[in-house]
Amino acid sequence: MLGITLMNFTLINISPGDPVIIRLGLIHCESEDCYNRAYNREAIEMGLLDESMYTVPWYSRYFDFVSDLLRFDFGSSWYYTKAGSGIPITKILEDHLFYSVILNIISFIVSLLLSTAIGVISATRMRSFWDKTLTIAMLVGYSMPLFWIAKLLMLGSYQLFNFTGVTNKDAFIKPLMLNGQFYKYLILPTLALTLGHLVFMARLMRSQLLEILRQDYVTTAKAKGVSNRGVIYKHAFRNGLLPIVTIIGNSLPGLLGGSVMIERVFGWPGIGTYFLNGALFRDYPLMMATNTIFPFLFLIARLLTDITYVFIDPRIKY
Repeated sequence: MLGITLMNFTLINISPGDPVIIRLGLIHCESEDCYNRAYNREAIEMGLLDESMYTVPWYSRYFDFVSDLLRFDFGSSWYYTKAGSGIPITKILEDHLFYSVILNIISFIVSLLLSTAIGVISATRMRSFWDKTLTIAMLVGYSMPLFWIAKLLMLGSYQLFNFTGVTNKDAFIKPLMLNGQFYKYLILPTLALTLGHLVFMARLMRSQLLEILRQDYVTTAKAKGVSNRGVIYKHAFRNGLLPIVTIIGNSLPGLLGGSVMIERVFGWPGIGTYFLNGALFRDYPLMMATNTIFPFLFLIARLLTDITYVFIDPRIKY
């Protein structure tokens, strides 16, 4: 994590462009002197200049970032401000992380269940009508960008139900769990994100099961009179889980990244929209928060994946 934060901080700070100028776009100045004073004031507040108007070295700002990070403080946003001051990034996370988490959890569970069913059907009925149909559908779905799937769902929903799925303030009146509008506007983003990840996991499940079903021990089990259901779920399915768990575990943090486009299309108020704007408007603290949270989630997912191996295959010891 230390190496990741150092690399990201260095790359962000040596990239061309001046974030102060972007922030000054929110300030109205009529003279050059006014502009210079505003520039210096904002640069000092952002930590790029000290009180003596000297540039603060990047390594000094990096050590400040790490010391704040150890206290779970990501600093304040440079782009999102309130009353002239940047909004704390932890506040942005508190207000919007829930929306991204619930969107990703629901879509992941649904796509995992559907991909398992599709993979088993395709593998056990290889070259059948169902297998060919599902394979073509998965190929088409895998070839389509996530935002394009979201746009097609939006268009289809508008044609059928006169409903685009673009959120409005009525969807987020609290308490959310008792707000029917919240669930209504959750449907299309969840469906789009589910379809985006379903095809990949279904293809993976199918290929793994096909490989396992060709093994000698499966043939032996069938020769002993074990039913097809027993062969699939007691032998083939469990032995095929290890590579599947590896891929799924490594892709879990990517679900959050994939939801950025979905949130953008449907106006869903998750952290993905804020992270995207942070990159577009050179909001260094918000970009560093993004580039710290995502790798951290990836490392946690790798750890949980390794632990899960033990429960799937007792022969694995650490």
